[in-house]
Amino acid sequence: MRISFVLPVLFSWFFTIACSPPPAPCRARLAPLPSGGVHPVAGQLAAYNARHIDLFVSFFHPEVELFVQGESVPFVRGAADLRETYSKMFRASPQLRCEVVRRIVAGDFVLDEERVTGLRGGPPVHAVAIYEMKHGKIVKAWFIRGR
Repeated sequence: MRISFVLPVLFSWFFTIACSPPPAPCRARLAPLPSGGVHPVAGQLAAYNARHIDLFVSFFHPEVELFVQGESVPFVRGAADLRETYSKMFRASPQLRCEVVRRIVAGDFVLDEERVTGLRGGPPVHAVAIYEMKHGKIVKAWFIRGR
């Protein structure tokens, strides 16, 4: 008797999953902030690809910290350090471009699987970036570089 109840439920669940439309493309834009402003992750990515340092820095909190995943000490601490570090990279990489391969949004976190090209003229880089937002700014980010 119990199997006669479980099988239709499992079939119905499987049918719903199998026939559901695919998720929205990962390159879809992030929703604007409640204030109407550009989502900081979307904004910083556009500024990064344009190598526009002032706009890029504007999407980060003044006390931002950027980490290589697994390291306890940030490689960038504060907006001035962010500006200096990324200004050098933008100058050294005139063909720099980042493409989002996949994106997951979970509350105040955005996880982007990225393909970075033109970084100091080297080969493409496979990476994951994890961004934490507070009050409409990126406060922390962690980067994992693929091998």
